[in-house]
Amino acid sequence: MIGIGAALPEITLKDDTGADVELTKLERPFVLWFFPKADTPGCTSEGTQFTELYDAFKQRGVEIVGVSRDSVESQRAFKEKFGFPFRLLADTESKLSNAFGVLVERERDGQKTIGIARTTFLIDADGKIARVWPNVDVAGHAQDVLSAV
Repeated sequence: MIGIGAALPEITLKDDTGADVELTKLERPFVLWFFPKADTPGCTSEGTQFTELYDAFKQRGVEIVGVSRDSVESQRAFKEKFGFPFRLLADTESKLSNAFGVLVERERDGQKTIGIARTTFLIDADGKIARVWPNVDVAGHAQDVLSAV
C-alpha cells in the first residue's frame, strides 16, 4: 500500500460525469476514499457520512473524492441516488487501485475475487499522502477523517 509521504501518481480517470480527471491536478488538500462497490450498504453509509460532513470539510478547505472500480454510469447513478456533493471516480481498469495498493483477494462461497479494501487517504496541499486509514470500519469514519484535517 502506498505510504505517508508518497507523491500522487500521475493517473487520469473518468469521473461520474464522464470528464477526464488528472489526479495530480485535483484541488488540494483532499480526501480520497476507496470503496468496494457503488450502491451497496457499507459504501452508501460511508458516502452518506461524508455528505453529512461535507460543509465542515469544505470550511477547512478540504475536498472529498470517492473512487471504486465501477463504471461511469454506476458512479453517476450512485451519486444522484444519494445526492453526494463530491465527485466519484471510475477506476474501471484498476489503475488507481493498483497504484495505491488497495486491491485484495477475497474468498466468498469458495470463489476468489479481487476487490477494493475500503481505504481512505488524506492528500496534503503538496500532493503527498499525509494520512492513511486502511481497512476502514464505516461507523464514524468520516468524523474520524474530519478530526484529522
